[in-house]
Amino acid sequence: MWDFFATDVGKVAVGGFIATIGSLIVFGLGWLKESQLSWKKQKIEAQHLGIRLVLVLDKLVADCYNAVNDPLFTDEQGYTHSMVPNPDFALPEGGDYRALPTQQMYDIMSMPNRLNAIKEGMDSVGEQSSPPDYEEYYRYRDENLSKLGLRAIGQIESLCKKYKIPPPERPKYYDPKEDLLARLERIEEIDRMRAQASVAFAPPVPL
Repeated sequence: MWDFFATDVGKVAVGGFIATIGSLIVFGLGWLKESQLSWKKQKIEAQHLGIRLVLVLDKLVADCYNAVNDPLFTDEQGYTHSMVPNPDFALPEGGDYRALPTQQMYDIMSMPNRLNAIKEGMDSVGEQSSPPDYEEYYRYRDENLSKLGLRAIGQIESLCKKYKIPPPERPKYYDPKEDLLARLERIEEIDRMRAQASVAFAPPVPL
């Protein structure tokens, strides 16, 4: 066997083998470098998308918070009106949302549809609400915008953790998560009290 490699043909074969191995190593190193650069680019783009999403979601949280804390006003005829407009929300354009985990991608991309569904529900409830205070409308508004704001906060927390983004800075006395949770608790408590009162004042069932 060794005699073969000592011949001219053997030397050519060894040279060809070494050249092939060298080419494969160069190709492999090039492919590895390209893969690392591509991965790094995708990571940077995903982080950039995450930052943009945190910013727009934080604005949605603020809009929900403001709507839920709408001071309202009463006109000269005694009818109640909103002072704070309902939120608007649009996703950033141009980002590759496929960089997000599947469930998170769905939850975030469905946010505009969720808000539109809430607004449609508000229109429907508003038509059936009792004037002049339209209590049913504002209860529906508070409950559903509180839930939407909390969902947006959950996405913000998840994005900040995944992409190592600093959480949004908030003023000292502005804690939307605590406020929206407290709002839902108050709504549930009022519903409980009304249900108990309804049972207490219900006419007795004849035997």
